[in-house]
Amino acid sequence: MRQAYYLLIIILVLLLNGVGKVKAQPNTLYFLKGVPQTKDLNPARPGIDKGFYISMPLLSKIDISANTNNWSYNDLLHRGTGAMADSMVWDFKKYLSSLDKNNFLMESAAWTLFEMGYKKGSNFYAVSWSEREYAEPFFAKGLAELLYYGNAPYLGSTYHSGYFGIGAAHYREFSFTYARELKKSISIGITGKLLFGMAGVKTSGLNFVGGMPISGNQIDMGATGKGMISAPVDIQVLNNNGYQTITQDRFNSGSYFANFGNPGLAVDLGFTNKVSDRLELSVSLIDLGFIAWTKDINAFTENGHYLYSGINLNDPNNSPPTTTNVRGLFSTLYSNMQDAFSPEKSTSSFSTLLPVKLYVAGEYKVRWGITLGGLARVRMFNNMLHTSFTASANARLTKNFSMSASYSVMESTFDNLGFAAAYRIGPVQIYAAADNVPSFFLPTTARNTNLRLGINLIFQDPGTKKREVYMRKQPRAAPGCPF
Repeated sequence: MRQAYYLLIIILVLLLNGVGKVKAQPNTLYFLKGVPQTKDLNPARPGIDKGFYISMPLLSKIDISANTNNWSYNDLLHRGTGAMADSMVWDFKKYLSSLDKNNFLMESAAWTLFEMGYKKGSNFYAVSWSEREYAEPFFAKGLAELLYYGNAPYLGSTYHSGYFGIGAAHYREFSFTYARELKKSISIGITGKLLFGMAGVKTSGLNFVGGMPISGNQIDMGATGKGMISAPVDIQVLNNNGYQTITQDRFNSGSYFANFGNPGLAVDLGFTNKVSDRLELSVSLIDLGFIAWTKDINAFTENGHYLYSGINLNDPNNSPPTTTNVRGLFSTLYSNMQDAFSPEKSTSSFSTLLPVKLYVAGEYKVRWGITLGGLARVRMFNNMLHTSFTASANARLTKNFSMSASYSVMESTFDNLGFAAAYRIGPVQIYAAADNVPSFFLPTTARNTNLRLGINLIFQDPGTKKREVYMRKQPRAAPGCPF
């Protein structure tokens, strides 16, 4: 019992250390034994052999995650050296050197308020209710370079910003899972999801170009793209002396959380095949679906053009160049640019795809209770593919305690050491999983960080042996066989 208290303390420390930082579903969870939530990564792998479980209301599971392609907070802001050793240094040049051609920040979180499931014979059933959100801003390196170097490197050529924008949503998910063992070697699973979008943002084709002659005496600017928002707010574009006004005065928390508009559907598909007594292969496709946004729509289309010829501070009409005169020149410039780049507003509905994930895995049994696993994951979103590869060692040490240790390559990072554990005290099971444990202690240099934890109540099926609920009966090893 003392060990259980220690594990609970460790989980709480991880949670309190993690929620204040940006941190979805750790790969390390995939092979953790005895945890029903492994079905979230592959519905054909429900995690329990027999019996009934219900997750702790409001604490069913908490799932938070964040990752970048190869840059971190420390690349932009870090402690200086030499005379600046006692100060924080804003190092935009170092940040630029860490960027790839295309860059992103993916953040997601999920809070499951209720979940329950039942496994009897070859069939498994489960239902859950979760609140989910994600946000992924993306941009090209050229956009950041323009902010740092200005237009000087592009004189005599045409500057292209590359595409930038954001995909983000908060939605409610009701899921229904069914899995079946077709025979001893093959299992299939499917999860149907009914979705309701609470708020969403989608951009399409946002970019700008700038033609800059070698003389540098003008910039021919053009901007195009679309932005679509579904949220209980009013966004108005008012042309008042060239100024744009945005008002947001319709938000009401009660009506927001009671919203069941913006319907959507999604599905998870899973398959496992026990090739031999030692080797199992599995594949799953998670969050294949969409949300149709039809409520509280604000959509904007930009197709503007402006020829900037500079500001003449020596204009005789503004001589001498007093503060008031200079302010007037910039005010006129700002007004003209607002008129040139004033998007057209509409209320056209739109749809968004969920960030879909593909898992391909293999697990090899070294001996009873100990396995080695390999997992490849591909996440597809915003027309970009994000890959990760995880190798893990997994152990069922007792009927109440299981753990996994992992090493992952994510995007272009190679320092991801993960850990997962589940401990059961009577019917109460506590579990936690993370793919990059060092990120909790070195958050400023982390490129990938995530955390999944929760509490389950697991009850054996009446009439079954207690041990069988948590562990399959294994045949006794043949004399002289180490396995």
